[in-house]
Amino acid sequence: MKTNKKELTIFILCAFAVPFLMMPLLHHCLQNGQDTSIYANAQMFYPAAGVMLEFLMARRKEMPLRFFVLHLVVTAGMLLMGLLSAAMPQAEWMGIANLVIVIASVLGWILLLTERKDKRERYGLRLHGRFGTALAICVYFLVVKTGMVFLGVALQGGSAWTEYLAYWKSYTPWVMALVLIPNFFLSFLPFFGEEYGWRYYLTPALQSRFGARRGALAVGVLWGLWHLPLNLFFYSPETSLQSIATQLVACVTLGVFFSFAYEKCGKNIWIPVLLHYLNNNMILVWTGSADISNQVIGWGDVVTTVVLYGVVFLPFLAAKCFRKENEPA
Repeated sequence: MKTNKKELTIFILCAFAVPFLMMPLLHHCLQNGQDTSIYANAQMFYPAAGVMLEFLMARRKEMPLRFFVLHLVVTAGMLLMGLLSAAMPQAEWMGIANLVIVIASVLGWILLLTERKDKRERYGLRLHGRFGTALAICVYFLVVKTGMVFLGVALQGGSAWTEYLAYWKSYTPWVMALVLIPNFFLSFLPFFGEEYGWRYYLTPALQSRFGARRGALAVGVLWGLWHLPLNLFFYSPETSLQSIATQLVACVTLGVFFSFAYEKCGKNIWIPVLLHYLNNNMILVWTGSADISNQVIGWGDVVTTVVLYGVVFLPFLAAKCFRKENEPA
């Protein structure tokens, strides 16, 4: 679908304005020692919500309206819970949010699977072929990301390496890996919330203006900057500059790979959704913990990220979908 400047502006305002307007609340919660993880979960819903609002305002035809309404309602609920968590921090907002995500994800599958195929196809929601290619891409991603983790621990040396090997000899990582399979179907909605915005909508919109390579790289930069509120007040408040730098490198390089996967699998949005899910949730397998807040990141970690992510993901810019003939005249 072609996107005009007015529609693109609506998306940018919805996807970016809401998380940046939440920054004062994030700062307030951080200063008062309150948990800010619900803001990270809520923020993942905003990009797709921006796309859906733009479609609704443009009165696009033959939309999967029930699924769109579900996502918008859940987005509004997550936003509201984020606001309430600042005023009533004693409540178990994160537990409530997780329950909402599970219920909404199950309902989302039902709405999608009972929707007409032509509507799903028209709005990039249909799951279609090239499963062998998709499997190879996912296996590559898991292998290289796991290799990065092992290399990072090996560089620490000493007891860290010995303890990490002992961790992999236990049942914990293997049980966690098995749990992730059904968990995807119970929690896909936030990852869809990002990828439907970045890969399905914004990447082709910018590629049509700047060319295949520059468009994909521009989305990576915007995606990285979109994380700024979380870098400052959730991921790494004490080392925010290093966190921002690492985020930009990761988003630009992963953005290239996710866009490659999307195109290589016939513009199948569910492949980058799955890759995004694996990227965020495999930390349970790699470390045994899901806590990604209050990290301390050094400049050495930034350099390591530049080298590893650059070597592993940037070469995909040479793929056919990014070649020069796709650049605008």
